[in-house]
Amino acid sequence: MLSALADVLESLPALLDDPGAWDSLIVNRRKPTTYRVFRYLSDGVRVSLHKFDPCATHEAYPHPHPWPGAFAILEGSYRMWVGFTPDLESREPITVTETVLTAGSRYEITEPRTWHSVTPLEECWTVMVNGLPWKEQAHVRAPTTTGKDLDKMPPDELAAHLAKFRSLLTK
Repeated sequence: MLSALADVLESLPALLDDPGAWDSLIVNRRKPTTYRVFRYLSDGVRVSLHKFDPCATHEAYPHPHPWPGAFAILEGSYRMWVGFTPDLESREPITVTETVLTAGSRYEITEPRTWHSVTPLEECWTVMVNGLPWKEQAHVRAPTTTGKDLDKMPPDELAAHLAKFRSLLTK
């Protein structure tokens, strides 16, 4: 997934030239509040451009993902907790590590039993690339935004979000 992330980061300036191809969600029913602008590429890969608002460590939402993914921090920093469950049903992950990631950091999650949470220490801007859902079953606790009736960004906020990422990529 890290190579897919590198490819997306290289092509992202051109992808930003087509603002109509991007959709948005405001994920605000858990912390950190996440402003997500996303689009799908021809190979089924989804690219998400996130802005995270800061939150307290105890508020950060621990979760597994329903698909493999890779992540890059372009601006800001966050504390990340990583856990792991022995199977795809366990609800209490075992802590593996905690770390602080800063601008320039990249990582991947390629195992469905891996959990993480992010606690933004400041406003944080990231790129997430995720593949198709796991070939085997995803963890039963893997959240999705489907059917959550989340708000979308107004057109001017979506344009400002894309402009911020354009400026981050030219740094």
